[in-house]
Amino acid sequence: MKNQLSAVVPGVFTNGLSLQQLVNRFVSSSQEMANRNNVIVVNELPGDLIITADENKVVPVIVELLTAVVLNGKNTNIHVSADRYRDIVILNIQDRNNNNGYALAFSIMSVEQQAAATGGSLTIDGKQKKVATISFSFPIYLQQTA
Repeated sequence: MKNQLSAVVPGVFTNGLSLQQLVNRFVSSSQEMANRNNVIVVNELPGDLIITADENKVVPVIVELLTAVVLNGKNTNIHVSADRYRDIVILNIQDRNNNNGYALAFSIMSVEQQAAATGGSLTIDGKQKKVATISFSFPIYLQQTA
C-alpha cells in the first residue's frame, strides 16, 4: 500500500490539497486492482474542497482507506463524497454492494490510530448491510505542532 501512496502523491501540495484530485490520482494508479475486483470508484467530491491539514498525516489515511475498500470490494461501485462543516471535513467512502463488511472493518482497523493522529476519527456503518460506509472526519486546517 505504501507504493500506492507514492504513486498517488508525487509531491507536496503547497496551497492546500484538493480531495477531488487526490481521489482522481488514486483511481488512476489503482485501475488494475479495481479491474481485477470489478470495482468502479465514483468520485463525487467537489473540485473546490481544498484542505490545508497536515497532508503527511491525512493523505496516508485516505489512501489506505480507499485501498482497503477497493481490495475488499467485489462487483461494486464505490462512491467517494465529502461534507464540510466549518473546520471539519467528513470524507465518506461508500461500498454499494458490500459482500463482506467484517473483512472491510478488519482491514481498516490498522488505520484507526493514524486517523486519530490527524485529530480526526474513523467509523464504519452498515458492515452487515448491503451498503457499507466508512467515514473519516478530520480538521480542514493545518494543525500547528510544537
